Amino acid sequence: MSGQMLRLSPAACTCFRLRSAARRVTAIYGRHLAPTGLKISQFSLLGFIAAEGPVSIGRLAELVATDRTTLTRNLRPLLNDGLVEPAASGDRRRREFAATAAGRSLFKRALPLWADAEQEVRDAMGPKITADLHGALDRSMERLADL
Repeated sequence: MSGQMLRLSPAACTCFRLRSAARRVTAIYGRHLAPTGLKISQFSLLGFIAAEGPVSIGRLAELVATDRTTLTRNLRPLLNDGLVEPAASGDRRRREFAATAAGRSLFKRALPLWADAEQEVRDAMGPKITADLHGALDRSMERLADL
């Protein structure tokens, strides 16, 4: 910026624009997943836990790109509903979680609803914008990872 103050309106803020778009997209997924009672964040967590098998809290935080505090808060409803359970890791310092049979069953039931939401978002944006967005987000995450 060479010492010059950047003059932007709040609506031009990158964070504001990303969060606004995320809220709109999240609402679409929420509408589709409503019959399962899962929020999109819970669906994603349950999917990663089911796919990874017993997974440590640290590994899960890496997979979903969030801090442990936020992850623990988002895991709580899945634990309370019996969809995820603590798993024995052999190391008392390492907390691991696994999907229960009920969790795997609910995830399987939610998967086609998620796919419908994904298709709705892709259809609304079109294939070029979808591909461009995915590429831009991937590149952005790589560049922001070290900050």
